[in-house]
Amino acid sequence: QEKLTPELVTPIVLYLCSELCPSSGGIYNAGAGYFGRAGIVSGSGTWLGDEKRPPKVEEIAGKWDTIKSLKGAREFVNANEASLAMLTRQEDVSSTQEQEETEEVGGVAEVFARMGDHFQADAAAGVDVVFQFSISGEGGGEWQVKVKEGKCEIEAGVAEKATTTLKMSAGDFLKYVSGELNAMQAYTSGRLKVEGDLMKSQLIEKLFKL
Repeated sequence: QEKLTPELVTPIVLYLCSELCPSSGGIYNAGAGYFGRAGIVSGSGTWLGDEKRPPKVEEIAGKWDTIKSLKGAREFVNANEASLAMLTRQEDVSSTQEQEETEEVGGVAEVFARMGDHFQADAAAGVDVVFQFSISGEGGGEWQVKVKEGKCEIEAGVAEKATTTLKMSAGDFLKYVSGELNAMQAYTSGRLKVEGDLMKSQLIEKLFKL
């Protein structure tokens, strides 16, 4: 019982609450002097039925091996994130259509050059956030987007202190901007990586109508 004291747990609580901690939204085990990160893992699963036609029990039984499999499983920050992933259904798009939609958007630099034209000032009341976009691959680069007091500033480079950092390949970023790949699809599939304040990343689609 001597090791099961609050004093052996509170240090990590204080650290997680401090500005020094670089992580957010995680799950951690703490007790008896042990500290470690826990995770929620979900398999790829399969889609059966929809809101108009619930699947039959026989369909569940027929796909049970796939349903219970953790092959290709992905870790989620929390249960809420895992639940959102279940609500997102990825659709196959032909390579021809992908090429056409990507070409219409233009290059990554062009997207950021005109991003300010799509800023929704009326949705930015009370918002104080710095988004860092780290786009990899050909045509990529670093861009910072600062939103404060209803105003937006966009410039190339790395922000001194970003609220949220979003990492994508140039190809996936252009598909996201074109509407071909939504943010949740990109995130749950690992094509979008978010560092820092995960919840603030959800403001992007509210602040910008791309």
